[in-house]
Amino acid sequence: MKLTTTLVTGLLATTASASFDKFLPWGKRDYPCINVYQGIPENATLAAGTPVQLAFNRHTERCTDSGLDQYAGNYSVWLYNNPTRNLGDLGYDAQAKVVDRIPGTTNNLTVTIPANLPKVKDDSNWYLRVDTTLVNAPQMPSLFNAQGPFRIVR
Repeated sequence: MKLTTTLVTGLLATTASASFDKFLPWGKRDYPCINVYQGIPENATLAAGTPVQLAFNRHTERCTDSGLDQYAGNYSVWLYNNPTRNLGDLGYDAQAKVVDRIPGTTNNLTVTIPANLPKVKDDSNWYLRVDTTLVNAPQMPSLFNAQGPFRIVR
């Protein structure tokens, strides 16, 4: 019994400390079906106030034949610092809305990294999430793409 407990405890510790997989769902009915083909490269360094050009669509190989392309939804862009998973729950140190209510027909836009971001312990672990909620689709799924990690300097 002690061996089983030790193995389970070790496995949970390893799972909790593993690096964040940005392509896994961030919540219930959340699917990585947005393809961002121009944006922030991994491990980039950006200054607060920097404009970032985003180009995106819903044509991704991660969501073929999902049937969700027929449903419209407005997009939003968020920043998350130090996202972590703990037994399926998503946590983060800070969250900041960059822009929302982007028309669903948009496929490119310029966003600006906010200058008034909350103070965080690790400025090198930011993620930018583009998402939409399909309110007219069955079960109202959300589609997303996350870019990062990257550093924001002030």
